[in-house]
Amino acid sequence: MVEIKEVAAGFQVSGAHYDEVFHSRFKATMAAHAVALGDATTAGRPVAITMPLDWGETVLVEPGPGTSRAANRA
Repeated sequence: MVEIKEVAAGFQVSGAHYDEVFHSRFKATMAAHAVALGDATTAGRPVAITMPLDWGETVLVEPGPGTSRAANRA
C-alpha cells in the first residue's frame, strides 16, 4: 500500500520502501503512482494508493504489462 497524507510541510507519500514530502499535490500524486506501479510490478499484484478523504477514493494500480513474479524468476 502507498499512502498520501497532508502534513504541515506539504504532502507525504509513503510506502514499504519510500517516504518523501512534496510541496505540490500533483507531484505527490505522480510519485505515489510511480511507487505503486513499482511495488505492483515487483509483487505481481495490484497495490492500493490511499489518499486524504476529500481527494477521492482509493486507487488500485495494476502490475506493468508482461511482468509477474513468475516472469521475473524465469
